[in-house]
Amino acid sequence: MGDEQEWSRFKSRFYSLVYWNPKSNRLLVEVADLAPDDRVLDIGCGPGVAVRGAAAVVTDGRAVGVDRSPSMIDIARKRAAEFDNVDFAVGQAEDLGFPDDAFTIAWTAHAFHHWADTDAGLLETRRVLVPGGRLLIVESKTTGEHGFSLDRAMDVQFKLEELGFADASVELHRKTYFVGARVPASTSATR
Repeated sequence: MGDEQEWSRFKSRFYSLVYWNPKSNRLLVEVADLAPDDRVLDIGCGPGVAVRGAAAVVTDGRAVGVDRSPSMIDIARKRAAEFDNVDFAVGQAEDLGFPDDAFTIAWTAHAFHHWADTDAGLLETRRVLVPGGRLLIVESKTTGEHGFSLDRAMDVQFKLEELGFADASVELHRKTYFVGARVPASTSATR
């Protein structure tokens, strides 16, 4: 499921040029229904397109992107230089390096299929979300390995419920699956 090898500078640069502003990142920011004071985490942020989109909305909050590729983080930082409410860090879903309850919303766009250990990544994401915080997993509708079929999206929904998330759902927006869930409002007994 996950990618074992770090992306090279060339691959990161190529990806950031080809996918500089995909429609799905704009759709993600729209569907996320962000508030100005939200604290957003983008896991597998790539060149930071969705982070920059979030930063424009969360003017009293923060938008943070993590990616395991240092080259991609360098690109994202350069492209977001005009924002004072943005941070980027090298990291991965299974070990985010942020304190508990640091974010109100987390998402991963077209990166979930790269996670080495999806269960560990989902639990780690749950840890950094506030009670009531939201998670969105976004993948293209496909039957290939880089995206979700309906069955795969439903499997992820059930996994979220199994791992203690609440209100898990699957929605299809413009040929893109959004699997969403919330951290229960009271999580002290389950954390």
